[in-house]
Amino acid sequence: MSVTVVLHRPRDVVNIAVVMRAMQNFGLTRLRLVAPLEFAPHRIEGIAHKSHALVENTEFFDDLDTALADCNHVAGMTARGRAVKRNMQRPRDAAVDLRVLSETGRVAILFGPEDKGLANAELDRCDRIVTIPTSPENPSLNLAQAATVMLYELFLSGDVPDFKTPRKEGNPATREVLEDLFGGVEDALERIEFFKAGNNASVMRAVRELTHRSSLDDRETALLHAMSREVINFLKRKGVNGS
Repeated sequence: MSVTVVLHRPRDVVNIAVVMRAMQNFGLTRLRLVAPLEFAPHRIEGIAHKSHALVENTEFFDDLDTALADCNHVAGMTARGRAVKRNMQRPRDAAVDLRVLSETGRVAILFGPEDKGLANAELDRCDRIVTIPTSPENPSLNLAQAATVMLYELFLSGDVPDFKTPRKEGNPATREVLEDLFGGVEDALERIEFFKAGNNASVMRAVRELTHRSSLDDRETALLHAMSREVINFLKRKGVNGS
């Protein structure tokens, strides 16, 4: 995916570092900085661990036009509304389009300086405007926050890795195993005097309903049964209720 992150006149080296960390998290490797106020590799690498390669490969430019010169499509990030009708999108929709465009050309995602964001003249250089929806009372996002949200959505638009499967799948618990569990639980609850006024049946019915909704496998059932047995064994060792 040919996507370049462009930070125009970033003022805070911490924000640069956090943007790099987000790029690492979401699989991007191309960063361009336009006239940064400060760039301190040792500080950046202290914040964004294992970012040495990204720091080494960061490209620097004196002006925005030069930084965008070889890009085929530019998406500008802004929180400000525009009176002129433009191709305006939310991050999730824009991410899908940008991923497709990146397959055949170079896409740039452009972020403005922390204090003012992108000016109208800079947004004029963008093919689309992307705005992250936020609360009207506090609409402005920090540069690092905005970059993280956008790069996350871009990552989601691709093939996201599945959750790791358990090392060993458990088999569904059989009725025999479940009945043994219920017997063990009832015995343990009886010994700790949990039941009041002969309400064993109603309590155990609730335990059964909870267990059935959980669809326990054989390993989970065995664990719960072992817990109930250990309650009984503990009481025996202490000489309490069933010694």
